[in-house]
Amino acid sequence: MGVPDQSGDHQWSQQHLSHYIEGDLRPRARRRLERHALGCVDCGRGIRAMRALVYAAAGIDGRPGVSAPAAIFDRARLAGTSGPAAQPGP
Repeated sequence: MGVPDQSGDHQWSQQHLSHYIEGDLRPRARRRLERHALGCVDCGRGIRAMRALVYAAAGIDGRPGVSAPAAIFDRARLAGTSGPAAQPGP
């Protein structure tokens, strides 16, 4: 098995951003994503956005009578793999 090409690594990284933020990746996979994100603006931005989502969801749970949907990360993963390509930033 060879080293994945850059476009394959990008696609793989995009599909595993939420797993990375949630701490669900094995060490080798974490290093792969981190190494890719160092040189990829889109993936670096994706990591920051996913962290913001986690922070916001945690804040929702702190309010009485309000909780984040249990499947919020599953829906974000599904949207990331089946949705349109990411739009360029402002």
